[in-house]
Amino acid sequence: MHRAFGKVILLGEHAVVYGHPALCGALADGVTVETAPGRGALRIPQWNVELDAADPLRDGLPIGRAYLALRGRLGLGLSSPVDLTVHFAVPTGAGLGSSAAMAVAVARALVAAHDLTVTPALIADAAMASEKVIHGKPSGLDHTVANEGGFGIFTKAHGLIPVAAREPIQLVVGHTGRERDTKGRVARIAELLTERESEVRARFAAIEKLVERGRAAVERGRYGDLGAAMNENQKHLAALEVSCPEIEFLCNAANDAGAVGAKLTGGGGGGCVIALAPGREAQVRDAWEKQGHRAFVTAVGATAGAAS
Repeated sequence: MHRAFGKVILLGEHAVVYGHPALCGALADGVTVETAPGRGALRIPQWNVELDAADPLRDGLPIGRAYLALRGRLGLGLSSPVDLTVHFAVPTGAGLGSSAAMAVAVARALVAAHDLTVTPALIADAAMASEKVIHGKPSGLDHTVANEGGFGIFTKAHGLIPVAAREPIQLVVGHTGRERDTKGRVARIAELLTERESEVRARFAAIEKLVERGRAAVERGRYGDLGAAMNENQKHLAALEVSCPEIEFLCNAANDAGAVGAKLTGGGGGGCVIALAPGREAQVRDAWEKQGHRAFVTAVGATAGAAS
C-alpha cells in the first residue's frame, strides 16, 4: 500500500498563480494505491476505469495520458510486475488535490515495484508530468504537498517552505455539490486583470498580508486569527468572481453553526468549502449534511511520516 496526502489551501489561492504566497496544508486523508502481481494495469474503481497495461491510451482518457507521462518520467516502459488499484479517501474534482495525490502514490508504487532509487525529486518530477496532462500548467503546489505533507508557504518561485505549526488543525470540509471550475476561474481573473488591474493587484496584495497573518496564527495556534483571515480572504475571492452561490451558502451556514472562519479552497466556482470551528466541528458538519451536502472532519498538517 502506498499513500499520498490530499491538500487544502487555507489562504491565497489564485493570487498564488501570479507569484504571491499561499498557505496550504496536507490532509490526513488522501489517496492509497494498492499493488498486486500483474502487468502494469491501473484500476480506479471509483471512476469505473481500468487502463490496459500494454495500451493505456486505448480508451482516449486523459488519465491514460497522465499515467503514460508519469511512467515515462520514471524511465519505465509499458511492462510492469504489478497492477495498481487506486482508492480515494477525498472527493475528486473538488479542489482537494486528489489528482496530485494519486500521481504521487502511483509514482511511489512504481518506484518500489521496479526497485528504483527513491528521491523526493524523482517522485515530484513524475507527479508533475502527470499533473501537466490533467491541469495544463499546474503551480506545483498540489503534488508538493501530496509528497511532503505538513503545512507550508508555497510560491511558484521557491516551492514549499515548511511552516512549523503548533499542532495539526481540525477542519470541516464540505462539498458544494457543484464541480469546481479551476480553468474557468483562472481565465476570469486574467480577464479582470485586463479590465481593472489596479483593483485586482490591490486584492492580491491584501491576500498576501492575510497569508502572513495565517502563517503566524498556525505557528501560534491562534484559531480566531486564522478564522478571521479566512473570512477576509473569502470576501476577496468573491470580489474576484471565483465564488458561487453554493460556496457562499456553505460559508454562511458554517459561520451560523459556530465556525470562526470559512472559505472556498482551490479553484472555486464550485468544489469544496473549508471551515475552522474549534470544538464545534460536528455542529458545522451536521449543519451542512442537513442541507444535503457531503461533509467530513479531517486533520490538516499531516506529516510525511504518515504516508509512504
